[in-house]
Amino acid sequence: MPTIRLENVSKLYHLGEFEHWAVQGIDLTVEQGEFLFIVGSRGAGKSTLINIMCGQLKANLGKVFLDDTDISEMKPKERDKAFSVISCIPQGAELDRSETVYGNLSEEARKFFFFRQRVVDKPLVDKALGVVGVPDCGDTFPRDLSSSECRRVLIAKAIYKSPAVLMLDDFTERMDEDTIWDMLHLLNELNRKGTTIIMSTNSSYVVNIMRRRVVTLADGEIVGDVKKGRYGYI
Repeated sequence: MPTIRLENVSKLYHLGEFEHWAVQGIDLTVEQGEFLFIVGSRGAGKSTLINIMCGQLKANLGKVFLDDTDISEMKPKERDKAFSVISCIPQGAELDRSETVYGNLSEEARKFFFFRQRVVDKPLVDKALGVVGVPDCGDTFPRDLSSSECRRVLIAKAIYKSPAVLMLDDFTERMDEDTIWDMLHLLNELNRKGTTIIMSTNSSYVVNIMRRRVVTLADGEIVGDVKKGRYGYI
């Protein structure tokens, strides 16, 4: 499993005639097997930081390392391969309600030169669905599942290939406390089995339940990094 290390990482967005540094001068190391919360107000840079760490965004400045490999200057295909050990559930992620659970967890596979089809590794998917507590729902449509069950399927989609690192961006937003508790219990179990968990959130409830490492952002900069922290500790 990789250690993730960021050195002086900054990301610039151009908004018309204006420039905005979403994150700036970030130095951060996440060791294998950690459970890390990234917190801060809306616009603090949490989503940008998550997306840089999982390879969806490339920083304008600084370096990103997986273990001792600097992936900052890799070609796109090389970067994709390097980041294949990381799985991310982005902010606002939803299941495709026109597809079954199996359909949502299928992948596009190339057959011959031009023909493509959707394929699913059912044994792996069924194992992941069992791990997250929703077995035997592969042929079910999301509309027939509860909100909590759909969230569990999203986690199954992220973990069925056993990633070393799981990142979640505001995943508990709009969840009730009972559903949040179920999700945190599941994530804690995945972490106990060795998966590194990195989770951004605005929820003090979530952070204060878990008492794990808490990194606080403000205006794109790290202003706090506390082990066994609570929301607001800097």
